[in-house]
Amino acid sequence: MPLQQMADTCRDTVVLLEKNLTRVMRLKKHPVPENADEKKKHTRTLQDAERSLAQARLSARRLALRHVEKSQIVTTDALSENESELLQPEGPPFHLCAFCHAWHCLNGYAAAQGVMVWLPDLHPASVVALNARALKEIFSDERKRVRQGRAVLNALVQNRLAVEEKFRTWRPADFADALRRWPPAQRKTLREKMDGVALILLPDSFPDKKYVM
Repeated sequence: MPLQQMADTCRDTVVLLEKNLTRVMRLKKHPVPENADEKKKHTRTLQDAERSLAQARLSARRLALRHVEKSQIVTTDALSENESELLQPEGPPFHLCAFCHAWHCLNGYAAAQGVMVWLPDLHPASVVALNARALKEIFSDERKRVRQGRAVLNALVQNRLAVEEKFRTWRPADFADALRRWPPAQRKTLREKMDGVALILLPDSFPDKKYVM
């Protein structure tokens, strides 16, 4: 699956976070030694464990809020319920279809094989539906359906010229790079400028046809 690596990373992060939390709780429950040297050793061990927990929380929070620049996330307190949910592979965004995932990951493999086009009169959902239907026809075994699918796809792809004229590029990765370089507070302005721009995926975007069919 396109998001399997991210899902695995989230699972590993959650396991590490729970492991560090359990260690800190166990050390805090342990009676403090009366012997001065043993007490000092216990305190140092607890401090090391708390630092590891803080680092694990920071890493987990940055992963959960990966749409925010890492340098802006410095809090090491316990994750909120919403932040914890964002690390669960059973929930969003891990149930996105292949097309929606590509739209959210313009520097990914699928998007890299596609083109950005100018379709201001169509809702994104309609663009995805047209794109998916065209590819389904192309991947069929019937020549007539293949021709019809290619005709629709070619009509969609022709709209890349308007994007190239306006933004000097139609490559999805260039748009991903622009969004990454803009500060989060200013991305709304960039997205408004991109209103009407859509991603069209091509047959090469899907080495495995089952994600389309």
